[in-house]
Amino acid sequence: MSTAFIAIGSNLGDRLTNLSRAVDAVAHVPETHVQAISHAYESEPAYVGAQSTFLNAVIKVETGIEPDALLGYLLEIEDQMGRVRETANGPRILDLDLLLFGSEERISETLVLPHPKMLERDFVVTPLLEIAPNLTMPDGSRPNRAEANVGLIVRDLGPIPDAGAEHNMPIAETEWVAVAEGEGPQSTLGGFDAALQFKRKVLEQEQIPFAFEPFEPGADIDILGRPQSFRLVVPEAFAATAIALLEAVDQAPVEE
Repeated sequence: MSTAFIAIGSNLGDRLTNLSRAVDAVAHVPETHVQAISHAYESEPAYVGAQSTFLNAVIKVETGIEPDALLGYLLEIEDQMGRVRETANGPRILDLDLLLFGSEERISETLVLPHPKMLERDFVVTPLLEIAPNLTMPDGSRPNRAEANVGLIVRDLGPIPDAGAEHNMPIAETEWVAVAEGEGPQSTLGGFDAALQFKRKVLEQEQIPFAFEPFEPGADIDILGRPQSFRLVVPEAFAATAIALLEAVDQAPVEE
């Protein structure tokens, strides 16, 4: 098994959900296990300024596959999530960069290791040092945030939500409380019903943490799109507030 680090970025759509889905997708790469996940950080656009700010993170994985194979899976995940490759460093729904793969150093047409621009990027170095503070590069040097002056971090948004979904594992009943349930089984590829989607947005607006049980729709890359029954859950400490809020939503008059 080899240790690899992967950078994740997004500045289109629901950026935080894009990060969560990307982590879960990487966790489903064959022979690959997510070992650590940084916080989500908002950063200034790098190299091309006329675009929205990014959310970024770095994950550490243990993998039994070769670097080229891992890169192939990362490109496939980008495509499955709707990545459009038009302009270099332009807006994108998802960007996955293979930063490091063990102590390997290589330059080929398809892959350069370590990633050639990683040490100049604050949006890479800051989350990288969060999960690997004693990291040493293959040449013996160490990442230094003082030297990373591209794509500066604007703020730390904390842990990526839906941590239970990241590894496709059910969320513990003792720690989370169900506050809403989908009207019927939904496809993991097609997503969930409009009512559950709306309630999710209500919780987001009120800054109430939430997740899905058994996992977030769309996070599991399942080519069969098998139907699942989803529940919206919140931490126990937020349950009473969330339930009252969503009950008010259910009782609100429908606009005609």
